[in-house]
Amino acid sequence: MILNSPDKHLTDQEFYTLIKFFDLVIEKKEIDDDETSFRLMDIGVGSEEAGTLFNRIFMSGQLLEISVDIEEGYKFDEEIEKAKKEAEKKPEKEKTKLLKIVRSIKSGKKIKLTDIGAVSWIWYEVYEHIKFTPSEYKIPQEIEAIFRTEINKYLDNFINDKLSVTKKNYYRFETQKKALINLIEEDKKIALYGNNFIITEKIDGSCILEKLPDFCIIHTVYALQKLGYLKVANVWEELKHPRDNFDREKVDYNKAPRRFISINVILDETFIDEINNKYKKDNPKNVLEKFDVKKGVLKFAGKEIELSKKGKETDAVLLLQTLLKEKTTDWKHNDEILADWGYNDDDQKDVPKNKVYFAGQKINNAVALKTQIDDFVECNTSKARINPKYRKVDE
Repeated sequence: MILNSPDKHLTDQEFYTLIKFFDLVIEKKEIDDDETSFRLMDIGVGSEEAGTLFNRIFMSGQLLEISVDIEEGYKFDEEIEKAKKEAEKKPEKEKTKLLKIVRSIKSGKKIKLTDIGAVSWIWYEVYEHIKFTPSEYKIPQEIEAIFRTEINKYLDNFINDKLSVTKKNYYRFETQKKALINLIEEDKKIALYGNNFIITEKIDGSCILEKLPDFCIIHTVYALQKLGYLKVANVWEELKHPRDNFDREKVDYNKAPRRFISINVILDETFIDEINNKYKKDNPKNVLEKFDVKKGVLKFAGKEIELSKKGKETDAVLLLQTLLKEKTTDWKHNDEILADWGYNDDDQKDVPKNKVYFAGQKINNAVALKTQIDDFVECNTSKARINPKYRKVDE
C-alpha cells in the first residue's frame, strides 16, 4: 500500500510528495535539463523536513529495496563520527549492523532505503544527503501496477467525494473544478497563452493557497488529467523575494522569500469548451449579435462598435468578415485568411508579416473601448478566430 489509508483525504502537501515520487521513479519523467537525480527536498513543497518526506515514502513499503547515493556535504565527516559514537551506545547486535551501514556510506557505496531507515535513529541528518537516480532503477511490473492502481483509486475517490477528512474541510470536487476554472478566467490564461500555460499561486508553508484555503489545486489538476480534461506537464514550488517598498524594481533580500506553487497545464479542447460555456452562462449579454459589413459596425455585448469610418473597407472589417463566414470556432490560419482577402500565394510573399495580427488587435482595441473586453478576437502571428465564449450557443 502506498497510502496508509486510501480513503483518507491527503493534504496537497502530502499528495505532492507521492505524485512527484511516482512521476520521477515510476514514470521516469525528466527532472531537469542537466540532472539525472533528485533529492528528498525535490519532492517536497512548503516547509517540511527531509525526514518527514522520507517517512512518507518509507511508510508505503513498496520500494524499500531501491538503492540510493549518500552525498557528502556540509559537516559530513563530523556527522559520520557522531553517528559512530551513537552506534557504540547500542546493544552489540544493533551496533554491528549500524556501524556496517555507516562504513558503507563513508566508503561511498550505495545503500538501500531500509538501511537509511535504520541508521536515521542515530544520524537524523542522513536524510539531507540522499540522492535518488531513477534511471538506475528497474521497478518490478507488479510494483508499478500497485502504484498506478492505488493512485487511480485515490483520485477516483477524490472525484466522487468519497474521501474522509480529519484535519479540515475541503470543497467538493465539482467546486474544486470550478475554483480552478475561476483562477484560469481571472488571469485570462486562455486568451493570453492558448491551451498551454502556467498557473502560479501564493501558498503558505503547508502548501495551502493564500487565496483559497479549502482548495486542493494539486489534487484537482491531477484528477482532471485522469478525466482527460488536461495534461499536467509539470508542478513545482518557487521561492520569490518581495520587492522593496520604495523601489518596485529592486528585490529585497532582507525579507523572507514568499512561496508559490506553479503548475504547467495543457488544456484539452473539451475543457476549454466547458470553461467558455460557463462564461456564457454567467455573462449571457456578452455575445456577438451581428456584424454589418457595409457599415463596418459590430454589435456585441449590447454595444455598437464602429470598425471603419463611412463603411470604408479596412483590414479589421475584412478579418471579421472572414472569421464570420462559417459558423465554427476553429482557428483560421493566416494563409487562409489572406487567400479569402484575394491574395494568391505569390502576393502573400509581399504582404507585411503581421498584417492579420494587427487587424485582430484593431478589432480588440475598438471592442475594449466600448465594453472593456479586450479578447474578442484571439489571434497571434499565425492564426486567428473569434473567441468561442462570445459566440452564441447555436453557432
